[in-house]
Amino acid sequence: MRRILALPTIVVLCASFACERGARPPLVLLISVDTVRRDALRAFDAAAAPLPSLDAFAAENVRFERAVSTASWTLPAHGSLLTGLYPDRHGATDPRVTLATDVATLAEQFHAGGYETIGLTHGGYLDHRFGFDRGFDRYVDDPSSFPDTADALHSTFDEAAALVARRTDPRPLFLFLHTFSVHDYYMLRAWSVAQLAAKPARTASQYAQCLQGAIRCSEEDWQVLRALYAAELRNLDACFARLRAALVQAALWDDAVVLLTSDHGEGFDPERHRIHHGGRLHEDLIRIPLVLHAPGLAPRAVGAPASLVDVAPTLLELAGLSPLPKVDGRSLARPARGATEDGPTRALFAVEHYSAWWGAARTSPAAVQARPLAIAAIAGDRWFLRQIGHEMVYDVAADPHQERDLAASAADLPELRALAQQRDVDRVPSPASAGGEDLRNRLRALGYGE
Repeated sequence: MRRILALPTIVVLCASFACERGARPPLVLLISVDTVRRDALRAFDAAAAPLPSLDAFAAENVRFERAVSTASWTLPAHGSLLTGLYPDRHGATDPRVTLATDVATLAEQFHAGGYETIGLTHGGYLDHRFGFDRGFDRYVDDPSSFPDTADALHSTFDEAAALVARRTDPRPLFLFLHTFSVHDYYMLRAWSVAQLAAKPARTASQYAQCLQGAIRCSEEDWQVLRALYAAELRNLDACFARLRAALVQAALWDDAVVLLTSDHGEGFDPERHRIHHGGRLHEDLIRIPLVLHAPGLAPRAVGAPASLVDVAPTLLELAGLSPLPKVDGRSLARPARGATEDGPTRALFAVEHYSAWWGAARTSPAAVQARPLAIAAIAGDRWFLRQIGHEMVYDVAADPHQERDLAASAADLPELRALAQQRDVDRVPSPASAGGEDLRNRLRALGYGE
């Protein structure tokens, strides 16, 4: 634990499901699975391959149909997830900087509210040196700390299940669980390769180069990558099933608050240079799954806009705790209960400060950028994208995969452009990251060569 926020005594609000039921504060479980596309789950795309455990979880709970990330890569997106702020306001916009020191975190608020706070992560861009350990009593960011490092996904989920089952701490628990398992699909893990129709023709390093645009790869290569990605999703599904079963067996599931989401998607469209993630803000990267389980919630699809900045306010309200100060997000508890939004539909945003795609290759500037290199402004079905000096407008209701750029004829272009200007601001000052060679090695192992 790096820092516990000094806050006045938290006043518990009986707006939570725990208070309504007269129970102790709920177990709160936040699961972030890196690099899961929205259309990977049948709840969001009927054409998706079956994932029985995750499909059942989505069908039985509240799913947010218009959920989006705030960035297309891990560091800034998780900064938003754990603070309720857009990247320009939390400061973690580039691997060379961290969360701003005066930014309050979700874990700090849970800790101040009387919760035990534990984070189990695979490290990388979730490393404590970026500030993500603030407020956690225990923050595990080294995969070698888990019992079975040969299968980090299984060991992380199994460690979470065992941790919950063996707890003796009388405090309620906030548990943050993060995994890079799906993100690392190209690494040719044995269980994924075993599910392929034929032996892969390339090495893991070469497949990483395909994703980064460093080499030109064939359609057969991309078919292998898509198959590996699907195999990792099936592995995730099995691990989620075991975690849920453990919580059910411990009689903890029904009264728990469980939120499952991802930080961004993944691109598999080399024809349009929409591959991998980071550096661009199209829908394949920014639209994400977001599913919420809490006592008293009926299964439903919610059409109200939702963002990663809304996760922290939502979990705090459901736990009966005071909100974080001055966040960009809002609690999703009311729409989760079926209430309609008051007033006009709000706009959502995503930004990119660190990299850009020039043709088929991703590049990064030599210096930390104060202003975003790309901005997405989302107003209902209308998406405005500004990337490397080029403006695009899409209508995802008529064109869900953003194949037709409407900027040349969009009557609302001035309004969308003005909307995007709200995020075209200087990022807050934040400290330089103190990553050493060990962190750089971990990032390289995750396919980050920067």
